[in-house]
Amino acid sequence: MNIWRYRITAVGIALMTAYGCDNSRANMDAEADRTAAPGTTAPAADGLTSLAAIAGNPDSYLGRTVTVVADVEEVHGPLAFSLDEDAPLAGGVDNDVLVLSPKAGSLRDIDDQWLNNKVRVTGKVAKLTVVEAERELGWDLNPELEVEVERSRAVLIATSVERTNR
Repeated sequence: MNIWRYRITAVGIALMTAYGCDNSRANMDAEADRTAAPGTTAPAADGLTSLAAIAGNPDSYLGRTVTVVADVEEVHGPLAFSLDEDAPLAGGVDNDVLVLSPKAGSLRDIDDQWLNNKVRVTGKVAKLTVVEAERELGWDLNPELEVEVERSRAVLIATSVERTNR
């Protein structure tokens, strides 16, 4: 009898796979990420999104509000900095994400004292041209930042930045 159960299960799995019906938890979570409404936070057990996920597939996060925890790798100015995730599974892959803050926002200025500190950033993922970035942020980017924005696959427009011990 056990062999019949195995064959029935194997046939069921084969049919489900052939017709694209996979109800595994990982696939359901991935589907929820892909189909979430713009402006919503990506689902995660701890409410955080990894920089690797954003850097690896930025199109799926465009327009969405996310929260990340990462190290400040470089300070570009009082309203701009780059984050780098301390991910052991990244395997040397560059997961940097540029963070920009609107001038009219209530965030305090970022300076070199923030370097190599962990921060929690909440904001909207966007792909912007320099002109769009300057219009949305309300300030003119310096030439270094213009290059960073142009080469970035996505940027994070911050609404909240705080240091964390995590």
